[in-house]
Amino acid sequence: MKSKDNFFIDKEKIKMIDTFRLVYFITFLLAFGITEIGREIYRPYIYGNNINDFGIADSIGNLGGIIVQIFFGLAIFNPTKKKGLRLITFFILGYILYEIVQPILPRGVFDWKDIYGTIVGGAIGILVFLLMQKAISKNTVLYLF
Repeated sequence: MKSKDNFFIDKEKIKMIDTFRLVYFITFLLAFGITEIGREIYRPYIYGNNINDFGIADSIGNLGGIIVQIFFGLAIFNPTKKKGLRLITFFILGYILYEIVQPILPRGVFDWKDIYGTIVGGAIGILVFLLMQKAISKNTVLYLF
């Protein structure tokens, strides 16, 4: 390992605005918007009309939230592919661990649906990340700090 790097951060890439960072940030904004629509419109509609959506409305915060967190983290750290996968794995495991310790936290409630939502959302996040890595063949550096 180079002395200028650590487990999640490449000190050269964190100092640049490039195509990947912009795409990660735009994806973060889209995921945030979709998650909030899910929480504010979809969930009340499902609950209000007594529709069985197999727990999606129950876990929309985790399902969408992990995708938001993944792409926000990627936009902040702008990691290499390998370090990006490490970061995504860290977020997914962190969400799962947080859900497991919910019963000992004040007002915390453990729910398996949230763990399932985190796993599904994390898998979607990894898939989108890997597709971005494939699709962006020319990573243009737009600004260096």
